[in-house]
Amino acid sequence: MALLLIEIAIMIATIIYGLMKGGALGSGVSAIVALFIMLFIFKLPPSSPPVTAVLIIMSIGIASGALQASGGMDYMIRVATKIIQRFPKAITIVAPLVCFLFVFGMGTAMIALSLEPIISETALKSKVNPKGALISSVLASNMALLCSPASSSTAYVVTLLAAYGISLGTYLSIALPATLLSIIILSILLTIVNKKLPFDESILEDIIIEDEEKELSPAAKKSTLVFLLCVLAIIILGLFPSLLPEYNIDGEPIKIATADLVQMFMYLSAAINIMLFKVKSKDILHAPATANALGATLIVLGLGWVGSTIFGAPKNQAVLVSSVGQVLADHPWVIIFICAFVAMIIGAQTAVAAIIFPLALTLGISPMLLIVIVQCLNVNFVIPAQPTLLLAVELDRTGRTKVFSFIIPGIIVTALSIALSYGMTLFI
Repeated sequence: MALLLIEIAIMIATIIYGLMKGGALGSGVSAIVALFIMLFIFKLPPSSPPVTAVLIIMSIGIASGALQASGGMDYMIRVATKIIQRFPKAITIVAPLVCFLFVFGMGTAMIALSLEPIISETALKSKVNPKGALISSVLASNMALLCSPASSSTAYVVTLLAAYGISLGTYLSIALPATLLSIIILSILLTIVNKKLPFDESILEDIIIEDEEKELSPAAKKSTLVFLLCVLAIIILGLFPSLLPEYNIDGEPIKIATADLVQMFMYLSAAINIMLFKVKSKDILHAPATANALGATLIVLGLGWVGSTIFGAPKNQAVLVSSVGQVLADHPWVIIFICAFVAMIIGAQTAVAAIIFPLALTLGISPMLLIVIVQCLNVNFVIPAQPTLLLAVELDRTGRTKVFSFIIPGIIVTALSIALSYGMTLFI
């Protein structure tokens, strides 16, 4: 047990050092250093890298990059902005719901970064403290990623659980309503708290909201429609797998796996942009969404690989089964704290899932319980390193939104989602 703890400590220390030196990308690359230490010093047998998760992220990154290069992302931001500005007094409730909806549809939290300035300025112009709207919007955007079929974290978790007979439909029937309802409850609570805070009207003198709209390319709307139709196709085929073609291999019926389904439709979306809408390949490769996806693949590859090597080693497995496994057998809900702790350190949803979820399943945790606690993968609000969180702090001119303002609301909304998800399982 002592040796296992030393290995885990080295992994965490290496990741944190990489995070401090090079941000999220640095943590992914530095994790490979930890992998070298495990293989050559501790002589742990190498595990397989998380190839499926990496391939999913790449496909979504290319599709998002094509959408961004075509102007589709700007079009979606424009639509979301108009919705937010239409209900300024109710912004603490409307803004997180809009963020959730658009992140759910697009599969990326990048859209939230573009909406945060609109949220802050609209709130101030309406004499509403922006703190509640910004906090709930950041949390809603993160949580939407674990409900979106176009998100790498959702696709990876569903692919992992498919081996246990859990479909995308089952996953969404629990995670989606529970998450959405928990966000609404949090938004209402923050609205009540916001009304009790005094508003300094002196800051209104500097409020400027630009009305000039950026000119969109002719393909922007069409590209957005294609992307959303591909996402809709993934949802429909996930909910109704009987619609998928069936193949007979060695006498056994085989259907397209969820991970492959996501990749196919994401690449189809990018292909249509290139072939029909004349989007240039170099523009897709240079798009921020594609660059972010490349960084995400390295993070998941490094963290997932070293994590599975440590926890998948036979001698470590024996230690875990005899110690942690027994604790989880008696108290399975302890997995909540294990998952939350790792998510707090690492921050990347897919990487945390690649480390914790296979280990939990090996130790006998129910796959349904993993769906119930899936939002624990979002406990990245304790250590303030997330771009959407940091931007929200910078945008609040009242100075009320601090880097640690997200902790209590984050814990509340996570606890709500777990309780509501557990309630959903009683009806399935």
